[in-house]
Amino acid sequence: MRIHNRSQPLKKSNMKTIVKYCLFFSIILSFVCCNKDNSSSLPSQEKVNKQMNEAIEKSDLPAVVAIAINKNGEKVNYSYGNAVWKEDAKVTPEHIFRIWSMTKLVTSIAAMQCVENGLIGLDDDLSIIMPEMTNIPILSNGELIEPKRKITLRHLLTHTSGFGYSGFTVNAGDFNNENWNYEDSPRHFESGTDFLYGTSTDWAGKLVEKLSNMNLEEYFKENITQPLGMTRTFFNVPDSLHNYIVSWGERGNDGNQKLTESPDRVQKAKVTTFSGGGGLFSSPSDYTKILQCLLNEGKYAEGRILRKETIAKMIRNQIGDITLNPEGRYFDSGTCCNFNGLMSENSKWGLAFMIDNNPKYYGRKEGSVTWGGYMNTYFFIDFKLGIAASIYTQHMPFNHFETTSLFERFSEIIYAKN
Repeated sequence: MRIHNRSQPLKKSNMKTIVKYCLFFSIILSFVCCNKDNSSSLPSQEKVNKQMNEAIEKSDLPAVVAIAINKNGEKVNYSYGNAVWKEDAKVTPEHIFRIWSMTKLVTSIAAMQCVENGLIGLDDDLSIIMPEMTNIPILSNGELIEPKRKITLRHLLTHTSGFGYSGFTVNAGDFNNENWNYEDSPRHFESGTDFLYGTSTDWAGKLVEKLSNMNLEEYFKENITQPLGMTRTFFNVPDSLHNYIVSWGERGNDGNQKLTESPDRVQKAKVTTFSGGGGLFSSPSDYTKILQCLLNEGKYAEGRILRKETIAKMIRNQIGDITLNPEGRYFDSGTCCNFNGLMSENSKWGLAFMIDNNPKYYGRKEGSVTWGGYMNTYFFIDFKLGIAASIYTQHMPFNHFETTSLFERFSEIIYAKN
C-alpha cells in the first residue's frame, strides 16, 4: 500500500479537487442544518396573534394564555381577555393559574431525582417505608381484600397502583367511607395489572417527602423551581402576588350550562399538606421553563434537573400492554375526568405523563408526551421535532371543547411553516 508523503506540496489539480469537494460538502451540510432548524422553527408572533384572534371569536372563554417554545429557545405566545374576568387588567403569561394535575409532572421529576440520587429504586417494595399506603385494602366486587403484590414507585408514577379519584374516576357510591381508618380510599386492583388515574402521584409526593426529609414545598423550591428561575410557582401563593391569581369558573352540574365566574379566586387558608397530584399554582411563563428544560434533555443554563438517560426513560412506555382506553370508564360530567378524545387504545403512560401514539394531522409526532389539569390547562412536548406548547384557561369540566379545540388550533398554527 502506498502512503502519501504529507510533507510534499499538493499539486494544483489536487488542490482544486479538494476545494471543489469542500464546497460541495459545505453546501450539503448547510442544507441539512437548515432543514433541521426549519423542522422546529416557529411562526412569527404576528401570525400567531392574527390567527388566534380569529379563533377566539368563536369561543366563550373569557381569558386564555398559550405558549410555544422550541429547542432553540424561540418562543411565541398568545394572551386574550382579563385576568380577573370582571375587571380591566389584561391576562399575561406572568399571571398565576391553578394548574392542578400539571403538578404531577413536577412531582414526578422530584421522584426521579430521588431515584438518580440512589434514595429509592423504581421497583423497590414500598411496604417498609410507606405501610400507611401499602396496607390499604383492595375493593373487589364489593369485598375488601388484602393486597398480595407490592406497590413500587413505578406503579405510582404510571397510575397502575390501583388508587383512583373518588367521585371523579371511580364512583363514590361504590364504597362507604364511614368508619374508614386509612389515609386513602380503597384500591381497585392489584398493582401493575391495570391503569386507573388517581391519587398515585400524591403518594409519590409523600414518598419524596420521606426520602428527602423535606416537605414538598421546600423540596420543589430547592431542587426544581428555584434552579429553573420559576418565581411564580407555589402551593401557597404569597400575599404580594395574590393580585396575579386569575379567575376561574364552572358550567353547572352537567357541564353544559353557561360559564359563570366563581367568587373564590384567592385561596382562603394556607396549605400545610402538599398535594403532589394537584396542589400547585403556576404562571405560563414559569411552567414553560420546565417544558423547555425537559425538551433540552434535562439541561438548563446552570446545570441539570435530571440526567439525559432519565428523561429518555420517562418518555418511554412503562405500562407494557395495559390499556388507557377511556371507553366505559367512570367520570363526573360537571367536573372530571372524561378522557374521551384525550386517550385512546394506542395511548401509553411514561413516568410522568401520557404518551400520545397517534400523530396529529398538523404535524405533531407520534410519541409526544402530554397531560393537563383539572381546570383546562394542557401541555405537550414533541421531542422528535423539538417543540413544546401549553395552554391555560380556568373552567370546569375538565377536557372541555372550548379549551381543547383552541389548543388544537394553536398547535396547528405553531406547526405551520408558512
